[in-house]
Amino acid sequence: MWTDYITNKKKWTSVFGDNYTPEYLSIVYATLMDCSITLKLASPIETNNCPAKWIENGYNEFEFDLLLDQIDSISISKFNFHGSICITIAKSTEAHEILLKISDNCVINCIARGISISNIKAYYNDHSE
Repeated sequence: MWTDYITNKKKWTSVFGDNYTPEYLSIVYATLMDCSITLKLASPIETNNCPAKWIENGYNEFEFDLLLDQIDSISISKFNFHGSICITIAKSTEAHEILLKISDNCVINCIARGISISNIKAYYNDHSE
């Protein structure tokens, strides 16, 4: 599970517990700045893996920021930061090897020294856009 490699895992586990990784994620937007990438990711709420108050409030989706920090190298093929995303992370000695597959087209490979999560928020998405 890619969530095992989160540096500040306490934030994640305080909301979802120790063994949860979302099955479906989509990219809301990406920000590339300095030597980092911040991905705003969204996922449907899985009722058995979320705080009870989210269900009580009628929320059906949550989002969070995934920060890939201190990136040493990156390659992107078929650039497209829109759609569903599959995240694979492997730890090497001092860094993480990260593979992001977006919408079956775009592939991003990078080496990052830090992976963190922030801004976990739930909401009701009526898909009206």
